[in-house]
Amino acid sequence: MNTFNLKPYGLLLILGTLIGSLGLTTTALADHGRGMQGGGMYGGKGMSGMCWKETLTDEQRAKLAKLKLDYMKAKAPIKAKMKAVKVDLAILVTTNKPDTNAINKKVDELTKLKNDKMKEKYKYIAAKRKVLTAEQQVLFDTRVIKKAMHGKGKGRHRH
Repeated sequence: MNTFNLKPYGLLLILGTLIGSLGLTTTALADHGRGMQGGGMYGGKGMSGMCWKETLTDEQRAKLAKLKLDYMKAKAPIKAKMKAVKVDLAILVTTNKPDTNAINKKVDELTKLKNDKMKEKYKYIAAKRKVLTAEQQVLFDTRVIKKAMHGKGKGRHRH
């Protein structure tokens, strides 16, 4: 009796299905304006259809680049500490007899770090806004408010 081994064909079938579904997902996202262009309903463009970044002068771009670098430098150590605290929390929680007081102290430490990170973020946003002209601020403000109302969804570009 001749038997037919289905294992290699099963793997090919699974791979083909995954690749096909990935293609459909990408096409669907592009059709809804949420593809790689970053356009669409929440893509950063104001009512006039223009993104505030498209109107920047070279001087403004240089100032904004400096602000971004300063923000990244301020945020990096906070994020590193947050990761360390999360690891400490994971270790504390997974012991045989978790110490609730120690866990709560780590949670408080993590909350303070998140608070510090948010303060840096909003200080950066306010500083960016000061570099812009009144017309650019309108477009910028629209984008900031939309992001606050809708959150940072999956698959959207972060600007």
